[in-house]
This record gives sequence, structure tokens and C-alpha cells, in this order.
Amino acid sequence: MKQLDAKLNKLRYYPLFGALIYLLFGALWITFSDQLLLSLAVDPQTLSRYQSYKGYFYIALTAALAWILLRQRLHFSRSLTKSEYILDQTIEKAAAGIAHVSPSGQFLRVNQELCRLLGYSMAELRELSFQQLTHPMDLARDQALVEETLSGLRQHYSLEKRYLRKDGQVIWARLSVSLIAATDISDTFFVSVIQDISDVKLAQLKLEESELRFRTLLDSMPTISVQGYDEDGTTLFWNKGSELVYGYSSQEAIGRSLLDLIIPEKMQEGVREAVSQMASSGEARHAEELVLKRKDGSPVTVYSSHAVVILPDKKPQIYCIDIDLTTYKQQEAQLAFLAQYDPLTHLPNRHFFANQLEQALKVARREQLQLAVLILDLDNFKNINDSYGHNVGDQLLKQVAEKLRICCRDTDTLARLGGDEFAILIEHLEQPEDAARFAQELLRTMQQTLMLPPDLELSAAASIGISLFPQHHDNVEALLQGADAALYKAKAEGRNTYYYYSDQLTAQARQRLVLEGRLRNAIKTGQLHCYYQPQLEVATGRIIGAELLLRWRDPELGFVSPEISIPLAESSGLIHALGIQVLQQACVQGKAWLDEGLPAISLAVNVSAHQFSRGELGQQVRTLLAETGFPAKFLELEVTESALMQDEDKVIETMQQLRATGVRLAIDDFGTGYSSLAYLQRLPLDILKVDRRFICNMTTNPDNQQITKAIIELGHTLRFEVLAEGVETAEQLAMLQQMRCNYYQGYLFSKPVPAETFRQLLAQQQGVGVRAH
Repeated sequence: MKQLDAKLNKLRYYPLFGALIYLLFGALWITFSDQLLLSLAVDPQTLSRYQSYKGYFYIALTAALAWILLRQRLHFSRSLTKSEYILDQTIEKAAAGIAHVSPSGQFLRVNQELCRLLGYSMAELRELSFQQLTHPMDLARDQALVEETLSGLRQHYSLEKRYLRKDGQVIWARLSVSLIAATDISDTFFVSVIQDISDVKLAQLKLEESELRFRTLLDSMPTISVQGYDEDGTTLFWNKGSELVYGYSSQEAIGRSLLDLIIPEKMQEGVREAVSQMASSGEARHAEELVLKRKDGSPVTVYSSHAVVILPDKKPQIYCIDIDLTTYKQQEAQLAFLAQYDPLTHLPNRHFFANQLEQALKVARREQLQLAVLILDLDNFKNINDSYGHNVGDQLLKQVAEKLRICCRDTDTLARLGGDEFAILIEHLEQPEDAARFAQELLRTMQQTLMLPPDLELSAAASIGISLFPQHHDNVEALLQGADAALYKAKAEGRNTYYYYSDQLTAQARQRLVLEGRLRNAIKTGQLHCYYQPQLEVATGRIIGAELLLRWRDPELGFVSPEISIPLAESSGLIHALGIQVLQQACVQGKAWLDEGLPAISLAVNVSAHQFSRGELGQQVRTLLAETGFPAKFLELEVTESALMQDEDKVIETMQQLRATGVRLAIDDFGTGYSSLAYLQRLPLDILKVDRRFICNMTTNPDNQQITKAIIELGHTLRFEVLAEGVETAEQLAMLQQMRCNYYQGYLFSKPVPAETFRQLLAQQQGVGVRAH
């Protein structure tokens, strides 16, 4: 347009320019041509002829000048016509509607495409304004942009708007408008370019509708979470389901890293690699069940699948579809619970108990262990149900289950078999009577009064049947049937009692439990007494110490052998109380003899493997020594070789703790175990005691003689003092003297005697010194 204006302005000055040239040339020609002719010709005839020539030349020259000017004008006229033609063709043949519009909105010029778009002829459109053809909902915006352009705030504008066709249809168009300012040859007008985008807009609207339907669909499924994120894990999409499943609103989630939102820390590295791989390959990873985290940190189980979306010229986007499995997992857990547990008491059911018993039997067979199955049935439960109703009966069963649960160890299995029948599996049973001991505890517990709502007091006695492996049966069904048979026998014998599957075992267990009760009472009432067996120096025959041996004389049973009482105390757990009592008697008696002025001797106390392994012996010894004032150097603790064959590090640690108190340590019954020389060398021992089994036949059995000699030499090599037990003859003592044994004890000098008798022996040997400590 600017080029056209320049050409028009140049053409405007061409006539003036030609006139000035003509006037100048004419003036110069008239002024100087006559003078030139007069200088060239003097006669009139020649001058007249030259005047003719001058006229011809002037006519030719002015004709040439006129030709040049007219030719230039023709050139400009043709150029202008060509430009107008090109402009007209451009407007008419354009693939978009083009219009010249006045500032008031009137169509000044329109092309055929615009007529086709709007359905009007050119003449009809030139009678209309754009305001009349604009959809009412778009008119205000379009008019505002027009006014801004006319006011100089903008030079052009574009917008998408709707037009009203002549046939009443509505079309979408993209309108681009530029302002053409007024010139000498033209008034101000707008050039409008209108492109039909109805198809694009329709597709866009359908896409928006589809996306709206998609979002509505996703948001209407609260258990399905959909998240979109880019290759860096930054969240781009977060539906309503995600808000409900994970607890974050879309405002909180979008823009944040998905790893920080819902991925547990231990999974983050793996998820980061998976996201990177999906983005680079364009392939989604396989669907799987994951445990992710909610906003509050609680876990949530989801079934997670993925889709990778790759759009042209855009980064890959990954969409994750998570199905909340919380309800499913709860139902699954409930079904699994009901398959294995009783819904009323929450105890394992018969099926679970049978499986557990089967596994326990496999272990017991492999490791040669014992186990017991107890079946407990409430006495008169039917009467309670009939009298007070099933609700009270259910409450009773729940409280009974809780009481049984309290009685059981962590390693025991308690189950409700059905109705008022319960079963208990005891693994690692040490003694068959331990099952009866446990049954007695259960019966005592069951006899306690129960408080049931609304203020009902009831007692629930029970009967118990016991079946043992391997004594009775070796399979699940037989053990259960055996315990059930024993249960019915207990009920037939008057209820509120227990029975083994075999009568003999029932009698033995009851006898042992009676004896255990009497032993417990004997410890409480002081019926147990310590006897003292002298220990003598082989070389001099002086009393240098005594071993304390426990004696129990029951008022009804009479003397009970230590071979019965000690194992009974160990199996019943009474050995700890018994051991403390013996240690206390040793310290009290030893301090009394010292205060009396009797010779200082060592008092040796046997320590059981149970006491030794418990880990409290060191503190107990320190406490007793402090309370009694007995010097630690005169107390000697004897531990059997078998007790030392446990955890080596723990044994050494315990012995070092005892040694730190100042007491002496001895290994008893040496030669009957399997301790290695390397192990013995690490132990902080003082005394090695040769077992009596090697001494008794030493004079007649060369093997025993050689073994005894080897043990004594071994003890001396390890810097231990050696004491021989069970010396009964002078020949045995003579051999021990030849073998350089340090000390001995046995019936040759004295059997174990009461404290007073031993005191008299000490008094008789006044002046006999105590061995060095």
C-alpha cells in the first residue's frame, strides 16, 4: 500500500515538471536560437531557410519530450492497473472471507468467500453491518476491540466469534482485523479477514465434551485414583478418586513430585527408575499390587497400572490408575480370619489348631521332643446357656478364652474347637507331668468367679483331657481323639479334674505333683537342712573344707532321696529358691564358725545348670555375702561339667562375674562330660573334682587308675587344684597320694553329717590350718 501511495504522489507532479521543462527550454530557444541564426546566415534567403529548420527542430524536440512524458504516464497507469488487478484477485480468490468495514461497522467491500460463508450476496452484505451478523453473546467483546483500535490503543486484533448466517445457522470464525488510516484518496476503514473454524471448533467442543465426560467419569469413581505426571514425576493430573484415596486435594498435589506424595521412602528409588524407563521407552510397566502411603502416613494397598501418552512435540506423560483395595483387603482378611479363627473369641479354630499340631509333630519327630494336647470342656455350660440365655453364654465363653490366653505361654497354641470346648498345644514339653501341672493351673484359674453383664457372678469349672506325643499317639487325629477320650473320663470321674489318656501316666503325674507341692511347702517352712561332708588334704589328713549336701525329711514321707528331690526341683522351677536357701545357709553357718574361732575352711555349694544359666547368680552371691559378712574367699561354687557345655561365651562371662566377687570356682564330676582342653583353659577355675565313678574301682581296674592319674596331671598342668570324690578305702587314698592329688572327700573319713557334728570334727582338729587361698 505504501508503494502505491509513493507512485501516485510521483505521478501527481509529472505535469508540473513537464511544463517547467517546456517553459525553460522555450525561453532559452527563443532567446538564443535567433542570435545563433544571425551569426550563421546574413542573407535573408538563408536566414529564412534556417528559420524553417529551427521550427522543424523545435517541433521534433517538443514532440520527443511529450512522448517521454506520455510514455511514463502510461507506465504508471499500467502499474496501477496491475496492482489493482492483483489486489482485486487476491481479495476475490482468497480462501478466507475478506471485507472492508467502515468505522461504524458497515461492510464497504466483501469477497465471494465471505458471501459464501455468510450466505448473502455482495449487494446484500454491503447493506449490512458486522453488528447485525455477530452472535449476541460475542458482540460486546468485538465492539470493545473495535473501539480500542479506533482510539489508538491497538493497531489490530484477533478473536474467535460466532456469525449468524442468512439461513439462521451459526458458524464459528477466527476474525483478524487491521485498521487502515485515512489518506488523501481514502477514508479510514478496517480490513477484516474471516476464517471458518466451525469444524475445528466442533472438534474442539467434542474434545472438551469428551474430556468433561472423562473427568466426570473418573471423578464419579471414588475408589479409582488417576494421577498424571511427567518424566520427572511432577504431578499434572489428580482426580477426585486420588483425593479420596490419598487425602491430598488437587491443589495440594498438582505441581508436586508424586514420589513425595504417595511413594514410601523405601520404594522411591525403584519408582524413579520405572518412571524414567516408561518415559524413554513409551511402554507402560506391568500392573501390580502396591502398598503406598496416604497424606497422614498410613499405608494403602492399591492395584496399580500405567499408561504412557506421547503427544507431538511434547514431553511424555504417564498416567497411573490405582484401584483402592482397602475394602477388598478387609474382606479378604475377614474371610481369611474366619477360615482360621473363631469369630466369637478370636481364638484359632479347629482347622488352624490341627495345622499347627501337624507342624509341631514334624519338629518333635525330627528333634525327638515331647508335646501335649489338652482339651478343656466347661462343666455344666448347657445349664448356664439354658438358664441365662445364649448372650450370657457367649460372654462367658469370651471371658474364659481370655483367662486361658493369660495362662498360656507365647509358644503354646490355644484354640476353640467349638461350643464350650477349647484345645491347647504345649510344645517342647520337658516332663509328662508338666502337662498335669499346667492343667492344675488352668483348673484353679477357671474356678475364679467371673463377672458378666449386667451384674451376674458365675464360676466356670472345667474338665481336661491330656494326650501326649510320643507316649500315646503320633498323629494329629489320634492325639485329638486321645485327649477327647481322656476328657470324657475326667467328666465321668466327677468333673473339675484332669486325666491323661493312660491311667498309669495320670497316677504318676498326680504323685509327682503331690511331691512337688510338699517340696514347695518344705522350702517355705524350712524343712530342708544342709549336711556337711568333710574335705581333707591328702598329704596331711587335715579338714580344709566341706561340701554342703541338701537333705529333706518329710513329716509323712520320711527321708526323700536327693536323686528325687533335686530333679523334681529343677523340673518344677523350685531349684532357684532351693539354691538361694542353700547358699544362705552356707554363708550364715560359715560366718558363725569363724566368729566361734574355729579353723577357717572352704564351704562348697553345688550350683545347678538352671541357676548358672539364669544370669542372676553373681548378683545373688554378692547380696548374700554382704548380708551375712561371710568372706568370699571361703565360699566355693561347684558347677557340673555338663552345665559348662552350653553357650561358651555366656558361661565364661558368668564365671568371670562370679570370680570378681572373690569366690572360688570348681568343676564337679569332671571326666563325665565332653569339655575340650582349649575350653577348660579359658575357664577361671580353681578346683577340679574327679568323679567318684573313677575312684570306686581304681584299685581293681587299671583303666580307671590311668584315667584318674591323667585327670590329676591334667588339672595340675592347667594350674588347678584337684579333689577326688567318693574315697572309701585306705588303698584308694594311698594311690591318690602317689598321684599327688591335693584333696579328697568320702566315707573313708566321714559321710555327710549335720552342722553340729561337723563343728565337733573341726573342734577336734584345732590347729589344723586352712589351705592357702
